[in-house]
Amino acid sequence: MLRARLATAAVAIPLLLALIFLAPIWLFAAVVGTIALLAVTEYATLAFSQRRGEAALTVVLGAIAVLGATTNPAGPGHQFAAGLACAICGGLAWTLLARPDFEQGLADLGIVLVGVLYAALLLPHFVWVRTANPEGPRWVLFVLAIAMIGDTSGYFVGRALGRHKLMPRVSPGKSVEGAIGIMAGSLVAGAAVKALLLPATSLAHALALAGIMGALGQLGDLSESVIKRTFGAKESGWLFPGHGGVLDRLDSLVFPVTFLYYYLIVAG
Repeated sequence: MLRARLATAAVAIPLLLALIFLAPIWLFAAVVGTIALLAVTEYATLAFSQRRGEAALTVVLGAIAVLGATTNPAGPGHQFAAGLACAICGGLAWTLLARPDFEQGLADLGIVLVGVLYAALLLPHFVWVRTANPEGPRWVLFVLAIAMIGDTSGYFVGRALGRHKLMPRVSPGKSVEGAIGIMAGSLVAGAAVKALLLPATSLAHALALAGIMGALGQLGDLSESVIKRTFGAKESGWLFPGHGGVLDRLDSLVFPVTFLYYYLIVAG
């Protein structure tokens, strides 16, 4: 497992750095949109493995939402609102026209929209962070470094010292000690990226953001575990050897990047 994780990281990290710092924004947005659509597809497969109609609806509405969220890299504008509105209105129209059992249909629509909102509308915040200010690519790396180093730190600390279960019903393998390791790794990552790439940001400022984002990343990780446990799956997919599926890789990213974008907008 560890060897597969390292091999995947060795290939992915250089490509990721090139995409963040060198790729034109349209290409960056296209890649993020493609990943978001893959995440929606994974969710649809998890939630409706035996029900093709509901799975197809999830993917179609997700594609509309992804398109609306990524066609304006400058931030959530009319396209974003239109994509969200189409997803909600289209889902309600499906409940009315295609589901005689509309009571259960409305419940199914709730499951559909959770996947659309989670996978299709949170991940595009990476695009908006990249264009939020001149240091946008560096802030993108800030998010990724906190998640990657935090997860790695939590993995090793949890394996070596983990004794107390964090939330055994949600994620039996996670420990309180591992969670502390994640927070420590997040703070180290935040300080390192600040020192290397964000000299105008104070150390206290970077550490505060890293701490908040480390906590949000763990909340996102546990939230994705709730999704998998609800649908009876151990992994969301197998796209990344040793790392699981797209949703498994996004879980500690989507909450922090969403928080960071709106923080950057408010802080100016």
